[in-house]
Amino acid sequence: MRSLGALLVFAACHSGGPVSPGVDASPDGPPIGTDGQPSALGLWITWRADPALPGEVTDKIAVTDATFQMDRLQVLGDAGTDARTTHSKYLLAWDGQGKPAEEQFPNAPVGVYSKILAVMMPGSLGANSYEIHGTWTDSGLQAMPFEIRDHVTLSLSIDCDKELPAAGSATVGIKVDLRDALNSIKFEEIVPVNGTLEVDGPQLIPFRDRLKKAFKLDEDED
Repeated sequence: MRSLGALLVFAACHSGGPVSPGVDASPDGPPIGTDGQPSALGLWITWRADPALPGEVTDKIAVTDATFQMDRLQVLGDAGTDARTTHSKYLLAWDGQGKPAEEQFPNAPVGVYSKILAVMMPGSLGANSYEIHGTWTDSGLQAMPFEIRDHVTLSLSIDCDKELPAAGSATVGIKVDLRDALNSIKFEEIVPVNGTLEVDGPQLIPFRDRLKKAFKLDEDED
């Protein structure tokens, strides 16, 4: 199984903002004040995997890690593309070390935000645009490891409707649901290589399209 070490060269951690006295830090997002709203000013993007990752995605498929090489993430508002609502060149990862931190845009312009654009693409040093590892259980109840590694550029778009008020804050959640994408793979047709099911070739074509659709607006955040 190919090491993910090269990917980590580009990892960037968007850590939470400073926590003021008397303000609790939410484990799944920005610091939360007594009114239930983010206490730090600006725009926040939170990430949530459902089903949770790492973990069982279906009754036959479990994911141990999923990493996405993000070339850029842009939140588009009234002003269109803006460097103040753009993050570039970092690794989005769910693995044994944890899950992605929230994206912080403390200088986001006031206005209504209607779209989130994301582009995954290969990094340097041979880093793949995304990698997913896990296990698939066959009809004989034998669990076999699998890996999905892809080296193409994927672009996705998520519609949203969130207003950032003056001197205020707003949070938009993104949910990742890998069930449909992983269910599109015919694992039973893959010949193991050194004991691992390597998803490649024609099976990646429908998977890519469903993977893009796996990223969607988290309605629970609203």
